[in-house]
Amino acid sequence: MSYAAGFRFSRIDAIVIVACAFLTWFAWKALGSLTLVFPVTLGHFFLFCNVFRIRRSYELIWSGVYVANLAYWVLLRDLSWFGILAVQSPLTVAFILREMRDPRYHGVFWRRLNPAGSQSPSKAS
Repeated sequence: MSYAAGFRFSRIDAIVIVACAFLTWFAWKALGSLTLVFPVTLGHFFLFCNVFRIRRSYELIWSGVYVANLAYWVLLRDLSWFGILAVQSPLTVAFILREMRDPRYHGVFWRRLNPAGSQSPSKAS
């Protein structure tokens, strides 16, 4: 199996990003700021899967915290993207930095950060 490390971007990625932009634009009138859940979720998914290529366990933890965080603000009926991002952003940065320091790192700048890791890294854990 061939393995490609580093940043990746495909035609499907571009289509999904454009579709998300249209969905956000058209849903804004009906959902208001709740519509931002689409680009925030997609943006993090893209960062985690295409740019920094973080391990699945970090993705799952981030997702669980995000769902709980979003639910908290929705249940309060006081949706605060500042509050949501105040929780999620430090977690995002921590997971990215931790992944970049791992010897198996294979995201953007992987050759510079992990020159010895030219073997096919495992994404498991």
